[in-house]
Amino acid sequence: AVLKAQVQSARRGDVPAAQALGEIEDTVDRATRLANQMLALAKVAQVRQQADVTATAFDAVVREVALDLSPLIARRELDFSLHAEAVTLPAHEWMLRELTRNLLHNAIRHSPPGRPLGILLDRTATEARLTMSDGGPGIDAELAPRLFQPFSAGAGGSGSGLGLAICQQIVQALGGRIELINRAHGGRVVGLDAVVTLPLDASSA
Repeated sequence: AVLKAQVQSARRGDVPAAQALGEIEDTVDRATRLANQMLALAKVAQVRQQADVTATAFDAVVREVALDLSPLIARRELDFSLHAEAVTLPAHEWMLRELTRNLLHNAIRHSPPGRPLGILLDRTATEARLTMSDGGPGIDAELAPRLFQPFSAGAGGSGSGLGLAICQQIVQALGGRIELINRAHGGRVVGLDAVVTLPLDASSA
């Protein structure tokens, strides 16, 4: 409906042609992302039923996703850092890639230009932990639980509201947990940590 209205407006000449094409392109991009995320949400259920789970190098996946999204990081001139210990998990590579991509995309979108953005992947004897730290405004405590529900967008209503729902479905399928924690300094919120903890042993999932 939005796209059709924009096309009709462009035909009437309500706005300059270049502006109209830019608005139409933005709408197409948003619709494409929404469709891809809806397919991903459906794919989680499909993949979790597969029994042929192989070992995946989580650290390699994290680095590859960061490289894929590096143009977005550079565009916002973020102070980016990445530290990833060697971690191998009994998980489908697609799940780990989709999880990392959604979390990093969220962190990029909510970090103001020039602010820090960090990825930390470390481990204990039994668990792997992925922490995505942005420099955004954080979240309200009352809003946090709803952010994992499909089509529940964050502050300002930006995004499709599916990214964190996909992340939670993946984390639950892998027997882990995900938390959103405001990071404070000097009595004020300076960013948000999205923390994912996953078991290293498939029998724990």
